Amino acid sequence: MLYPWQITDYENLVNSFKNTKPNAILIVGGINSGQNELVAELEKYILCTQPENNLACGKCNSCILLREHNHPDIYTLETEESEERKNSWIKVEQIRAVIEFAYRSNHLSPYKLIIIPKAQELNVNSANALLKILEEPPKNCIFILQAASLNQLLPTIKSRCFKYQLALPTKEQALPLVNIATNNEFWLTYFNGEPFFDVPFSDAQLTCLISTLSKPSVDNIFIASKDLDPKKVGMSSLVEFMLNWLHDLISVANNAHPTYFIAQQEQFAVLVPRLNLENAFILQDELVFLSEWANHPLNHKLQFENILFRYQQLYV
Repeated sequence: MLYPWQITDYENLVNSFKNTKPNAILIVGGINSGQNELVAELEKYILCTQPENNLACGKCNSCILLREHNHPDIYTLETEESEERKNSWIKVEQIRAVIEFAYRSNHLSPYKLIIIPKAQELNVNSANALLKILEEPPKNCIFILQAASLNQLLPTIKSRCFKYQLALPTKEQALPLVNIATNNEFWLTYFNGEPFFDVPFSDAQLTCLISTLSKPSVDNIFIASKDLDPKKVGMSSLVEFMLNWLHDLISVANNAHPTYFIAQQEQFAVLVPRLNLENAFILQDELVFLSEWANHPLNHKLQFENILFRYQQLYV
């Protein structure tokens, strides 16, 4: 199934595949606006034995087996959780399994297809292992890598792929698809206009967070720490929220418009004159580092309180 905003992207990808036959396709963006659905349609087309008009026939054995999730010529790489970092990473051992599959003969379809849905979770070692086969891929083996942003991937991986940035839906296309009852416009903006997101906080928690960041005080910090247990709402969601808030705060301080918190411009206008901009950049860098360790089994409550106290100290 393709959404209306994906039709042109799909046609462009199919035509590029037909004309240039790239060994590796890197599809970027649209994580919460149907990226997986578009890739699924592209899989059907590439593996179909008798496609017509840029579409899979839906009737051949290849199409039937793919629909039944039993196709022998497709391999999807899933991430594993690292005990050391309590985070998802693609390991070298998994890339070895990919390489083994790549060198097998294709059974049914004209191509073997390898899907890496979260290419940003390649670490340095697994990326280097993958790079070797991307440089000299076996005949008729196609890789499809997916990522939210090009910035998440090593330059060596990007350089070996045909890169394609997906279009986003318009607000008119996206808003009716947002499956929440309240604050739907806020969350749609927060998730960059992509409609298929999971809301990280309740309405009360959202109000508490914005109130705490708009009026930083010791009392508000302890209220937020009590109402927003990182173990329940997720430390990574809290860190991301703080990063987005700081991004907009710094933007307003530099006479730019906010990206995520458009309705909070008045609060930013009050905060900016008191803001120590240099320290705000330092806290932003520390939060970026912390985001990579957000799932580590440390005391998240203390971490969250420390972030809020550091945030309060940005104001003079």
